[in-house]
Amino acid sequence: MFMTPLRNFLARTVPAALWTSSLVLLATACGSSGDSGTDPGPAPTAIRADAGNQQTGVAGVALPTPLSVVVTDKDNKPVASRRVEWNVSAGSGSVSPAVSTTNSSGAATALWTLGTTAGTVRVTAQVSGLNPVTFTATVLPGAATTVVATPEVAYLGVGDTVRVRASVRDQHGNQIAGQEVTFSSLESNVASVNASGLVTALVQGTARIVAGGAGRADTVPVTVGPAGASLCGPVTARALALGEVYVPPAGSNSISACISAQNIINAEYALTLISTSTNFGAATILDVVSAGTNAPVFGALTGDGSTVSSALLDGLTGATVVQAGTDANTEAEWRRSLIAQRELTPLVNEARAWQTQRTSLSRSALLADLAVGDAIRLNVNSNLACSAADMRNGRVAAVGTRAVIVTDTDNPTGGYTDAEYTSILATFDTLVFPMDTSAFGAPSNISQYGKIILFYTRAVNALTPSGAAYTIGGFFFARDLYPKTARTGVQACAASNENEMFYLLVPDPNATINGNRRTKDEVTLLNLATIAHELQHLINASRRLYVNVGASPNEQTWLDEGLSHIAEELLFFRVAGFSSRQNITLNDISATTVRSEQFRNYASQNFSRFYNFLIAPETNSPYAPNDSLSTRGAIWNFLRYAAGRQGASGEAAFLRALVNSNTTGVANLQSVLSGNQFADYLRDWSVALIADDYTAATTTALGATYTIPAWSFRSIYPGLRFSGGGALGVYPIATRSLRSNVPQRVALAGGTSSYLRFSLSNTSALITVSSNGAVPPSSLRYALVRIR
Repeated sequence: MFMTPLRNFLARTVPAALWTSSLVLLATACGSSGDSGTDPGPAPTAIRADAGNQQTGVAGVALPTPLSVVVTDKDNKPVASRRVEWNVSAGSGSVSPAVSTTNSSGAATALWTLGTTAGTVRVTAQVSGLNPVTFTATVLPGAATTVVATPEVAYLGVGDTVRVRASVRDQHGNQIAGQEVTFSSLESNVASVNASGLVTALVQGTARIVAGGAGRADTVPVTVGPAGASLCGPVTARALALGEVYVPPAGSNSISACISAQNIINAEYALTLISTSTNFGAATILDVVSAGTNAPVFGALTGDGSTVSSALLDGLTGATVVQAGTDANTEAEWRRSLIAQRELTPLVNEARAWQTQRTSLSRSALLADLAVGDAIRLNVNSNLACSAADMRNGRVAAVGTRAVIVTDTDNPTGGYTDAEYTSILATFDTLVFPMDTSAFGAPSNISQYGKIILFYTRAVNALTPSGAAYTIGGFFFARDLYPKTARTGVQACAASNENEMFYLLVPDPNATINGNRRTKDEVTLLNLATIAHELQHLINASRRLYVNVGASPNEQTWLDEGLSHIAEELLFFRVAGFSSRQNITLNDISATTVRSEQFRNYASQNFSRFYNFLIAPETNSPYAPNDSLSTRGAIWNFLRYAAGRQGASGEAAFLRALVNSNTTGVANLQSVLSGNQFADYLRDWSVALIADDYTAATTTALGATYTIPAWSFRSIYPGLRFSGGGALGVYPIATRSLRSNVPQRVALAGGTSSYLRFSLSNTSALITVSSNGAVPPSSLRYALVRIR
C-alpha cells in the first residue's frame, strides 16, 4: 500500500558533507566545537528519555505520566537552562508546553494529550545539535458509540453479491477490536445475507441489511434491479475525459460519484484527498469504498518516457530519507526561530520606535564610510540573542554597492584574497541581491554603513563538529536588526550588531577548525546558495519589523523556510538559464555536464526534501508545525505550484505579497489567496502531484490549474540515483489501490493527503467517501481525475 523509504541519495562530484550542508543554509551551533565560547555553561552531549515513554491511553485523553527527558554533558552531568522542543507527529495530539527548559537536574517535562486516532503515535524531544529522543504511546479506542457498515448503500442486479463490512466504533471513528458484529436481512426474500456479511440479490425490490454489535446497529439499504443493473443506481454516471477533474457534491451522509468507463481500454483514475484543517495533531478518519473498481492498470508510477544516458546524475544529496526527517541544520534553524519569538518579540515596539527616531534624522548624518582595511568588531554568538556576546575582530575586505564583506582576522590561512572577495561581492550585487529583492522586496536599511554585512568568520566553521555528516554553511540572526539600547536608555538587545548581515563559512584548506577541510571551491559553491537563502530570511524579518507597519514580526518557520527554498530555486533558474515556466525535464538537466552540475549544486536539495514528503504524504504536510525535511520539501513545492498558477507576470507579486504581509503562516496564505482559495489550492495541488506529466496528453488536457509549469517531476525523479548507484526508476509518490468492495480507512491530519488509484472493472463504478458514517468535514478537499 505504501512505498518503503529508499536509501540515502548521494551527489557524485561534491563531498557528502558539503551537499548535506546546503540542505539547510540557516543554522545555529550544533554541539561543542573548537571555537565555541558562544555558549555559556557545559555543552550538552546527550538527551535521554527519563519517564513517560511507551504509555497506553485512550484517544483524546492526556497521558497520566508527563514526558520527561534529561540532558547531560560529556561527563554525564546534568545541563541546566537548555531548551527542549517537543514535536508531535501527524495525528498524535498535542504537548504542553511545546518548549520547556531543563532544570538544575537537567530535566525537562511536558504533558502529552493523545490524538483522536487509535494506534501508535510519536512525540520527539529535541535539543539543538543532539539526536532527538522519540517517545511512543499506544492509543486505544474509547467507549463504543456506534456501528458503521459499508457500503452505506448498495445497488445490485439479480444474482449479484456484495459484502457488507461493519465495525463497532468510538466517537472518533476508531474501530474497537473484539466486538462481535452480526448481520441480518429484514427482507430476506429480496436479499439474503450470511454470517460474514455477504449479501446476495435474489429478486427485484428493496431490502435492508442490519449490522449489529455492542447494543448498536447500522442499516445498509439494498436496491435490487434486473440482472446487469448499474452498480450506481440513481447516481448519475459521469464519463471523465482524459485530464478531466471532477469534484462531486457532498450528500447528506457521504460524498458519492459514479464513473462511467464508456468502453475505454486501460483508462486509469485517481481520487485525491487532502485535509485543509489547521490542526496537525488531530486526524479525521475517512472510509473510502468502491464498487466496480480494479487495481490500477500499471503498478509503478514510472517517468514520462524520457531517456537519459546511464552516466547522468548520481543523485540528489546526502540527505537522510526518512518519513519526517530532520538533521542538525534544520534542528538548529528551528531553534533559532523559537529564540526570535521568545527573546526578540517583546522588543519589537522599542525597535520600531528606535528606527522611527533614527529616520527622522538626516540619513547622511547617520552613515559612516567604510574602506578596505577598516576594522569592525562583531558578535558571532549563534546560540543567544541578546546576551553573552562573542566579539570577533573583523577587517573590511571588499566594499560593494549593496554590501560589504568583512573577514574575521583570526580566519585560517589559505583563504580568499581581497581580489577574490571583491569578485564574490560583485556576484552578490549583480546576481543575488537583484534576484531576491525582485522576488521578495528590499530589506530594511538600519545599518550605519548603509550596506549589508557579509561576515566571513571561522565561527561558522566551528559550528560543524569534527567528522560530522553535514556542514553548516552560515546563518542569519534576527537579533542584529534590533537596537542595543532602547529610546528610554533601557537595554534592548545588547548583543545586537545593529546591522543587516549574515555569517558565512570560510575556506580552511588545512583543516585547522575541528579537523574539517574546506577548500575555496567548495566554500564558494556552498556560500552562493547560502547567501540566496539567507537574504530571503533577512528581507522577510526586516520588512516585518520595520517596513510592514503592524506586521507580526516572526513568520512561521515552515513558510519562511519555504520562501528561502524558493530563493535557492530562483538561483538555479538564473545560473542554468531556465525559466520558471519551462517544465524542466530530465533531458534538460542532463543535456551537458555543466547542466547536471548546476542541478546538483542548486536544485537537488529541494528535490531531496520533496522526496521525503512524496514517500509519505499521509503523515507529512506543507504546513506542519515542525521543521522537518519533508515539511520543507512540501511547502517549497506548494509555493512553486501556487506561484506558477499566477501566470508568468504574477509569480513575483505572489511571493512579495507573502513577505509583505501583516499575518503569518496559514493566515498569511489565506489572506494572499483570498476567500477559500487556499483550501482549493491545496486540493488542486494534490491533483497536480498525481496527474501532471503522467503523459503529455494528460498534461495538455489538465490545463494550467492542475499543473506545475516549472518542473516535470515525473520525468526527473526516475533518472536520479541513490547511494549505491541504482536509479530511482519511478516517480515516488505513495499511493493506495482502490479495489471493489475493499474499504480503505485513511486518517488525515492538517495538510496531509492521500492518493487512491484505480481502473474500472465494469461499465461504471460507484465511489463513496464518508467519515464515521457521516459526510466528511468541510475541511476535507477531494477530487477525481482521469490520468490515463
